Amino acid sequence: MPSPSDEYRSRLAARQQRHQALSLTEARISYVRLAVFALGALTAWLAFGRGVVHPAVVALPVLIFLGLVWWHARVISEREQTSRAITFYQRGLARLEDHWAGGGESGDRFQAAAHPYAADLDLFGRGSLFELLSIARTRAGEETLASWLLTPAPPDEVTARQQAVRELTPRLDLREALALAGSDVRATVMTEALTAWASAPLRFQAAWLQPVAALISAVSIGSIATWLLGGPAWPAGVALLLVIGFSGLV
Repeated sequence: MPSPSDEYRSRLAARQQRHQALSLTEARISYVRLAVFALGALTAWLAFGRGVVHPAVVALPVLIFLGLVWWHARVISEREQTSRAITFYQRGLARLEDHWAGGGESGDRFQAAAHPYAADLDLFGRGSLFELLSIARTRAGEETLASWLLTPAPPDEVTARQQAVRELTPRLDLREALALAGSDVRATVMTEALTAWASAPLRFQAAWLQPVAALISAVSIGSIATWLLGGPAWPAGVALLLVIGFSGLV
């Protein structure tokens, strides 16, 4: 079995290589998107300005451009995830190599002057135990860790926590996935407000939303296709108003 440091370095190198490849792909897609956009603009001018080609031809570069936009978004998203994985392993190596101080959340707001051991044990502040341990992404997570550090736990609870740590230790893929899943969340998120929003009743029953959304999408696509094929433009305008109205409603 490789040592933790070797495993982290191996995974870090793999993520860095993947990030470099994705960055190159993203740059190439950007250039292709620009070329397709220019081709679409030229086709639209030839179709509507000069009447040289049929208006339906404009749909081809439009569809290609939309496909490139979707692909571009996927590549950017994966690159961002890979960047977060790089940070995850860099921070892990920093803890393993003992140069982590100053790189995390210090927990200064949890300082308690009257606490019997918080100051003596450096629980909070730069280079503190809290900074070493905390990988929390929300205020609630930080508050939970702080309460564990400030309040002695009974032996059975300590044993349960240690057992949980032993179970998670070899499951590096799971820990990476959990870290990446919470990377967009910042400690400034107000958990109480988020919980209240999530538990609030729905404004509408969800059963009818999907078929109505599908119907509006079909009408929109059909009206736009009809317009591109030389039909009237007003159905496309009505479809756009329907989309805007439905978005505001839900």
